[in-house]
Amino acid sequence: MQMQLRFLRRGGLAASVVVALLSAAVPCRAQDAPLFGGFYGALGVGVVGLEDSHLDYSGAIANYRIEYDAGWAASGALGFRLRRYLRLEVEISHRENDVFDIDPGVDADGTVTSTTYMVNGYYDFPVFSLTGFIPYIGVGLGRAQFTQDIRLDGGRLSDASSHAFAYQVIGGMEFPVISRRMSATIEYRYLATTRPLFQDMGGFFYHTDYDSHSIVFGLRWAF
Repeated sequence: MQMQLRFLRRGGLAASVVVALLSAAVPCRAQDAPLFGGFYGALGVGVVGLEDSHLDYSGAIANYRIEYDAGWAASGALGFRLRRYLRLEVEISHRENDVFDIDPGVDADGTVTSTTYMVNGYYDFPVFSLTGFIPYIGVGLGRAQFTQDIRLDGGRLSDASSHAFAYQVIGGMEFPVISRRMSATIEYRYLATTRPLFQDMGGFFYHTDYDSHSIVFGLRWAF
């Protein structure tokens, strides 16, 4: 489990995805891809690695460093094709990771979840006739809602919720299953937020970071 998390954390994964997408996009003489027109829906599930974070008390008390197990992600979206290779969609997604370790401390346990509400924009590269698939990139902006249930040293350290501004970068590939009707997708997503503010069980306030890396498998279909 930890090996999966360490692999997802490495920035080289993001760089490899971007390089692969740009390489596929080089043959600009490709014919039009069998892209969906109009409205579409999408569902996705996958694995998410959450980077280590710190509970930052700003000097009030000592900070904690938290490591997480690999978790799961699920998403649903409604989209519309604005132009031939440009899409816009609204998306709701959920991510959940269990606590692996907290330093300093013993008997660490708990769960961190995020639910995001995003507006995403995509560009589809027109290379289907040469590659048999459609690479795409995207960016998204929105809001994240968090819950933290963190236990340490035999007691509950925090049971709180918060929210923050969220943004994400997406790179993926679409594989048509039924031409102009249904496709399978695989995506890499980097999602991060500004630092949300929480209050622990002792009444102390702390900030924490949220940076995640996800591999998501999905289906997309035209209305």
